[in-house]
Amino acid sequence: MQDKKCTGIMKKRQNHPMKAAAATEASNFIVIEALQAGKENAISTHDLCTYLGFESVRELQHEIARERKAGAVILSTCQEGGGYFLPGTDSEVRQFIRTLENRAKNTFVALRSARGFLRQQEVTEDEQSSVGGRLYPDSE
Repeated sequence: MQDKKCTGIMKKRQNHPMKAAAATEASNFIVIEALQAGKENAISTHDLCTYLGFESVRELQHEIARERKAGAVILSTCQEGGGYFLPGTDSEVRQFIRTLENRAKNTFVALRSARGFLRQQEVTEDEQSSVGGRLYPDSE
């Protein structure tokens, strides 16, 4: 962990409004307690896993998802080394929303093409079975 990030994590946290809201929502928000406000204070996934004692990135991601579901606003970025952070400005929240919306659009495009492929496969299988043929003759 970089010294700047380590000392930033270890020092007493800023009085951030999201932390007060989180405390009323759930008593055990461990990720939000480790984060600071502002993209410039983003903590890498690796450093956050190490600091919080998670054995894998997947465990950290599940905890972040749990806290977000409970109302925590945990932002992330892939820019400038990436990492997680609390909102420092409305602009950071808007950028995070745009990023998630773009990812969602790309995901839906991928879903559409995958579903189209399956529909085409089903049509091909139906055509093959109606003429007594097999789609994959060597697969018995």
